[in-house]
Amino acid sequence: MTQNAKAEERTGHRGLKRAFTDCHQAFSSINDGGTLLHYHPRSDTLNDINRSYTRPYAVAETIHRGYRKDLYDVECFTLLFQTLSGVAKDSTSDALKASLPVRWQQPYDTIYPYGDSRQVLVTTVWTFNLDSDTLLFSNINNSGQLSLSILRQRPVTFDDFTPCKVSSPPVLEVRKDFPPPYWEPVLQVQERNKAFTRRVLNDFNFQWRHILRSRYNDLAFRKLAHAIVRITTMDLKIVELTKSRQGLGGALVGILDLPEWEPIDGDVVKVGRVWVAASQDPADSVPLIRKHLATQRDKVVKCEYMILSVRHIILCRVPGDKLEWTEPELFLDGKSTYPGQSTYADRVLELLLWATSPDPSPTLIHKLPVEIQDRILGHLSQGPVEAAIVGCVLGLGSSFLWKDGRMEIASERVHRGRTPFSPAESQIWFDDHKSGVSYKGDVRTSPQQQVIT
Repeated sequence: MTQNAKAEERTGHRGLKRAFTDCHQAFSSINDGGTLLHYHPRSDTLNDINRSYTRPYAVAETIHRGYRKDLYDVECFTLLFQTLSGVAKDSTSDALKASLPVRWQQPYDTIYPYGDSRQVLVTTVWTFNLDSDTLLFSNINNSGQLSLSILRQRPVTFDDFTPCKVSSPPVLEVRKDFPPPYWEPVLQVQERNKAFTRRVLNDFNFQWRHILRSRYNDLAFRKLAHAIVRITTMDLKIVELTKSRQGLGGALVGILDLPEWEPIDGDVVKVGRVWVAASQDPADSVPLIRKHLATQRDKVVKCEYMILSVRHIILCRVPGDKLEWTEPELFLDGKSTYPGQSTYADRVLELLLWATSPDPSPTLIHKLPVEIQDRILGHLSQGPVEAAIVGCVLGLGSSFLWKDGRMEIASERVHRGRTPFSPAESQIWFDDHKSGVSYKGDVRTSPQQQVIT
């Protein structure tokens, strides 16, 4: 077993143990799950098996969502019948909004909340597709659909529903769309950048796994794609928590949360040495690339592209009139079971960093010994994460070992209380929005702490 593999294995064992503790803290006040309701005035926003993997995100505002902790299945059946009994089809939306005892919100996408420990928050999801006049339910074990015309006439139970499949990611034949021969670029990537970016991407994949493992609409996709670009280019804002506070409780990223930061701006955008073509289906990026090539006035300029579908990464170049590409690589899929776990090949990280990270310009500081560079970086912030980012961007210092002094740095997943002696917590933000990824030194891993205990 390689040294990196052993390190990841140790990280996995610690991550599983810590995840159990964090789940207890996040859900200690919850005895039973609640009920999540969606309704969609138009079926083209429905996140079910009939929905395409791409939708114009302008229609996402038609989604309505409500959640209530103390509303259970038996009560819900009774309440739904009372709400819709004798109601005309065209008045269903108004009846749901007025009669169901939930606070309605308008998220830009629907969520399938089952698949990890946070699913205890939701016993059943009810989805009203008002265009097709159907009601769908899903829980941990089953899913089904029912015509709303039946519910308007009489009370129903789960036995009245016809079984159906829950939402799942689209099945794409990427290797068929991008057959060999494959372009093999010579990749030269700084190890310090790999060490930092790998950990952040892995933790991002874990924190947002409830979105990444399911279908998501075009707006959610563009937000996820933008996050990947910002992480790999180190375009990050670090917010450090250093003051005392009482524990707020709850997870940093909840099972009903959606990314709030801005989406990637455009179908083809310049990032580093390449143009990034963003599309959920990699095959849809090919006409985008050809269209973009046609707009380039200087045909002598070498154009290289990265197809970013979140689930796949492909690099492309156009040495002449023919488009060449690398072998498609699997990327973020939300299947990580503990923080820090890699679910993609190391080559994916090298492709990303080679394509998006420009080589740092030499400075006078580069002439100093690495030990002196580390000391200079150590004075930039109270926590070590921001200093590590600056070191990656400028090409300074040694590779980040994910340690704060003698403590190993752990991923934070819940809002913990702080004392005057707590290590600095470094939250990663995208401008004014939290990424859901945060780090803090774990005092339990300090050799001094182990001697005391």
